[in-house]
Amino acid sequence: MKQQSRYPCEGCNHGWNTSQPSKRYLKNQLLQPSLSRWQAEWDNGETSRSVCSIIPKISNKQLHWTRECIQFSTGHGPFPSYLKRFSFHSTNYCGCGEIGNPLHYATRCPLTLSYHHMEPSPQFIVHWKKSALSSKLSRRNIDHLITFLVSNEDLIKSQNTTPSHFPA
Repeated sequence: MKQQSRYPCEGCNHGWNTSQPSKRYLKNQLLQPSLSRWQAEWDNGETSRSVCSIIPKISNKQLHWTRECIQFSTGHGPFPSYLKRFSFHSTNYCGCGEIGNPLHYATRCPLTLSYHHMEPSPQFIVHWKKSALSSKLSRRNIDHLITFLVSNEDLIKSQNTTPSHFPA
């Protein structure tokens, strides 16, 4: 009986098509130019600048931010400063008399005192937002803050159109 060789014969590919690159190889080859193009569009875009300052480098990995954290980082949420832009509210001001934006509610507003974070210096606002959104505990606090703002919409919205309706 003739013993079979353990080495494949020359030219034999055992059913593997060696002339086509693998799917994984192609995916990796396409990924880098796609990410580079996306980064260039992100860097040169005219919208989403507030988020771009928090996340300067794009990635295809999830951030695991909740809807509330996204609303906080973009300012597109239950904030008078945002709702006024679309005439959903008559003024930019919070019920306490200050401009009602995310930073105000998270740091200064007396109506949201139990959700407050330490207020950053103006030059550190971007760093502060990055830090707040990278901490699981801070993100949970932001979630609760936004939920509170949504459920107490009438309390936080000012009925006056001027910021000076409260005595000093």
